[in-house]
Amino acid sequence: MSRILVIDDEAALGENIERMLRAPGVTVSVCVDPARGLAECLANPPDLVLLDVRMPGMSGEEVFARLHEVHPGVPIVFLTAFGSVESAVLAMRNGAFDYLKKPFKREDLLLVVKRALAHASLEHRVKELKGRLEALGEADAVQTRSPAMLDQVAKCRRAAPTEATVMILGESGTGKEVAARFIHNQSRRKDGPFVPVECSAMPGSLIESELFGYERGAFTGAEKTKKGLIESADGGTLFLDEIGDLGVELQTRLFRFVEERELRRLGGLARVRVDCRILCATNQDLPAKIKAGSFREELYYRLSVVTVKLPALHERPEDIPHLARFFLERFSRRYGKTLSGSPKFYDALLRQRWPGNVRQLKNVVERLTALHPGGVLGPEDLEEDAPQVEAVSSLSALPWKDAREQYLAGFESSYAHAVLLRCGGNVSAAAREAGVDRKTFYSLLKRERDQQAGESIPQDEREAGE
Repeated sequence: MSRILVIDDEAALGENIERMLRAPGVTVSVCVDPARGLAECLANPPDLVLLDVRMPGMSGEEVFARLHEVHPGVPIVFLTAFGSVESAVLAMRNGAFDYLKKPFKREDLLLVVKRALAHASLEHRVKELKGRLEALGEADAVQTRSPAMLDQVAKCRRAAPTEATVMILGESGTGKEVAARFIHNQSRRKDGPFVPVECSAMPGSLIESELFGYERGAFTGAEKTKKGLIESADGGTLFLDEIGDLGVELQTRLFRFVEERELRRLGGLARVRVDCRILCATNQDLPAKIKAGSFREELYYRLSVVTVKLPALHERPEDIPHLARFFLERFSRRYGKTLSGSPKFYDALLRQRWPGNVRQLKNVVERLTALHPGGVLGPEDLEEDAPQVEAVSSLSALPWKDAREQYLAGFESSYAHAVLLRCGGNVSAAAREAGVDRKTFYSLLKRERDQQAGESIPQDEREAGE
């Protein structure tokens, strides 16, 4: 069913258009109030808008500008009188689909509507296919409009066809794994496996066997031979995330593999040849670690043949509204909702601090999408994520140590409750999401309460994770 909205202050013309477009599978609504029509479009975008240029109270250009900013995929056809053709042509240069000059014939109207609906259907199909690719983890486009980020994407694109090792630098949450997948998907190895290894997630006692594999009987519990993650990347790409967390002894083994592309499993004698591309990432200052003796200099230079440095989100503010729209579309599809953001919503995002970078923005948008009933997001929806300036001011009367303790307690409690909400009240799942054990997560939940010795966990919170 195709939905068409006519916004024109001439009620008779709107009714006439509705009669001309009446057909099975098509619904036509007419709105004579441009402000009301805009609100309707923002809340529930139609498949096509037929928009008059000259209207009292709010012009067609104003309606177009606000609607196109929030829903750029909705085709808009301007209805123009003789003196407003120039305005319609200008709007087409800014993204409008087409225009019809009044008075127009029925066949002209049907032709432009047919073209516009076909365009809308194609746009919808493209979005659907992109959504499927994202769900499969196969979308290789890096979402950015920032010149600084585009420079780094261009470097990734140039490096991708080569076999050079690439070191991706950047703060946590800037998208280092996204960049690594982009390089892999642009390379000659794109049909091979992409194997990510989180070096900071595994204890030192396990990471060696996980990386290099082991032979049967290599240690207690090694009942059969197991290939390591490096071997599983044969023919594809090995991505070592947070490489700075590897111990020095393991760095030595890794350097030998990087040089020779051969390894020996734990407890084994045979050398195993592995053909893989190596990408790595870190948020640490590796030259400083080299000076401190905690990172091998020869490994650093071998891994950083090409260096890519991703800017923090605050260094590319133009990406904030762009990424927010991208995530909003993705999560709206995932949760089966029709949700958009108002211009003031995106303005509010720009005023926020994003210490967690793109990952934090993504999580905020997912939370808003999951909890919002549908319609248009406004700045008030971000109040939970806004910095508590008043709370900080109220702490200024306290000594620094006490003020800091109270502020951190409030943050930890708010963070833990937000994660718990996102995980449906399941404490075990929330603890895993936060990267801590259940006991630590419970302590975060109660930080803001009276922390007297021996305080017990309330019954309702104990049961939430059961």
